[in-house]
Amino acid sequence: MKTISLSVSEKDYEAFRAESVRAGRSIASLIRDAMSDYRESLGTGRRLTRVRPFEGVGPVVGRGGGRR
Repeated sequence: MKTISLSVSEKDYEAFRAESVRAGRSIASLIRDAMSDYRESLGTGRRLTRVRPFEGVGPVVGRGGGRR
């Protein structure tokens, strides 16, 4: 697994923090799943774009469903 650092807005961070508490998961696991889900949804030949994974969050990579 590769370690990365992200800069996010306070609003996005708080939304992910709240979702992590609600779901009983870490913020990192939500982001990993969002990235993986989004990559899988692309298929071949498509570029990464911004999407909204769950209500209250600004544009981030992922679909927000995550794996449980």
